[in-house]
Amino acid sequence: MDETLHDEIESLAPALAEMRHHLHQHPELSEHEVETSAFVAERLRSLGMEPKTGVGGHGVVAELVGGRPGPRLAIRADMDALPIVEENEVPYRSANPGVMHACGHDGHTTTLLGTVEVLTRHRSELAGSVRFIFQPAEETVGGAKRMCGEGVMEGVDAVVALHGWPQVGLGQIGVRSGPMMASADTFDIVVNGRGGHAAYPHATIDPIMVGAEIVGALQTIASREIDPNDPVVVSITRFEAGTAYNVIPSTARLFGTYRTLAAETRRGLPDRIRRIAESVCSAHGATCDLTFRQGTPPVVNDPGIIELVERVAADMLGEGNVVQIPFPSMGAEDFAEYLAHAPGAMFRLGLGPVSPIHTPTFNFDDRALPIGVELFGRIALEYLR
Repeated sequence: MDETLHDEIESLAPALAEMRHHLHQHPELSEHEVETSAFVAERLRSLGMEPKTGVGGHGVVAELVGGRPGPRLAIRADMDALPIVEENEVPYRSANPGVMHACGHDGHTTTLLGTVEVLTRHRSELAGSVRFIFQPAEETVGGAKRMCGEGVMEGVDAVVALHGWPQVGLGQIGVRSGPMMASADTFDIVVNGRGGHAAYPHATIDPIMVGAEIVGALQTIASREIDPNDPVVVSITRFEAGTAYNVIPSTARLFGTYRTLAAETRRGLPDRIRRIAESVCSAHGATCDLTFRQGTPPVVNDPGIIELVERVAADMLGEGNVVQIPFPSMGAEDFAEYLAHAPGAMFRLGLGPVSPIHTPTFNFDDRALPIGVELFGRIALEYLR
């Protein structure tokens, strides 16, 4: 059966590449995945599915019921693109100026659509069902939470996802049990000073100087307040102030993100950030207003599900092509929202030596598509036997 499945998927490879090229050429930003959603839904209908659309925004969900009763496995792919100008000189380069699939979601969506096609042919072998989740707004970490809020994880016993990864060789996968990716939350700090003429700084309370001191002081959270074995990142990513060369402004605005792998550490970071910002401001006679927004929790892979992924991948690719990821990433993924409802795992699908993700020259390697489809198909068949 494994040989038959492999041959089926290999015969789909040209169609998979064509499908990805279409998606790559027509990228859509988070919350705007209208055409992508319609494309996915139409493709599902052509395979005999009855997709539900408009889930959590522009999400699409479909269910394949097997030949016998059993558990339910969910498989998730994300659909949105990034606000990046593409530099790839390929026939299918982005036709939407300033938007491109620089994170591989065109490959993720194609892989899941291919998986649907393959598993519909093997419906009778499934003891249970597979729920296919096509998610919007991953890049803004909002889509997964909304989809879960609308019930896509109800009755789900396990969930899996993949992410195309340039640092893993083509024909390999990267796996890790436990913490895989960090949480991601954001904050704003408005420093309130007293403006005036740049020639008379003594008559002002300079919010730029105060803000700059806050930027440096916040780095002591990771270096002096948190156990070095507990990874934490606090980054200021935007600093806005001033309108003229000869004017010290009244306010400065700082925008940042904080990331961690531990729930307890995550809960405590807003108080640490507030204490430092307010203390620095107080020392200089300024005040500040802080706003915190919770993003996505850490991705923590379930040991049992990741063991299933490893076993299936080793049988398919060879044990030497199942690569253990030694350290978690401080990048974030809202796949974590699904893990709050059922055990699951995300693994990295090797893309080989292509440009890094989130760059203008990234491009998902078409040769990885049938590998991802076969892995998803085998995982489903193994879990639902």
